[in-house]
Amino acid sequence: MLLRTAGAGVALTDKWVTMLKIMEDIVEIQLSLFEAFIDLICIDLRFVIGGVLLIGGTMYWLCKKNKSIAKFRMAITLIALYYYLWVVLNRIVGFPTVKEFIRLSALGESLFNPNINLIPLVNGLNLEFIFNVFCFIPLGFLCPVLSKLYEQWEKILLIGLGLSLVIEISQLFTLYRATDINDLIANVLGTALGYLCFKFANKFRVVKSGVQVSSDDKSACYLPIIYILSNMLLVLTQY
Repeated sequence: MLLRTAGAGVALTDKWVTMLKIMEDIVEIQLSLFEAFIDLICIDLRFVIGGVLLIGGTMYWLCKKNKSIAKFRMAITLIALYYYLWVVLNRIVGFPTVKEFIRLSALGESLFNPNINLIPLVNGLNLEFIFNVFCFIPLGFLCPVLSKLYEQWEKILLIGLGLSLVIEISQLFTLYRATDINDLIANVLGTALGYLCFKFANKFRVVKSGVQVSSDDKSACYLPIIYILSNMLLVLTQY
């Protein structure tokens, strides 16, 4: 009887130990996810200063051109676009930086590291493909909110294709990234999906179309391009 009781006690202790180990693993995973999230959303001083100058300059120019624009809505859209592009270029796609070039040079590695896949959907619609679709949804949504000229299909798809193409070409100069036709397809699909979300939200008056400075002035359509190039420059010159 005593042996049975002792055996049951040992089994119960083993179960508690197993449960504690599982709980510790869950806590570690949660902490890792939290740290990854914090790393994703944190922005350094260079980008804060760059954002203040770029967004402040844009708002001054827009208000000078057209005093009737919705200033608060435009400022929020510009901030969202600037931050979105910084997260994508700096945290997600691994855009090359001067710091990385110096590190590769010190290690004796080549700066040009082509790893190219031109076969579409060779692995089907995997999680990576779906993630790349979602990454470009904000671009397709924000551009027409910023400028009415991006309410045209060809323009919004062109900017999605252009940004994705530049990213894929830039990854020829990274050590562990691949230039993949599937990423290009997924990014364009994401841009189109974001545009559809805008059209749906615009139909029900959730969001409004963007500005057109005047009927004969299409300069507002260059704003997304300027913001993309500015973020690329800021990421590239990290040291």
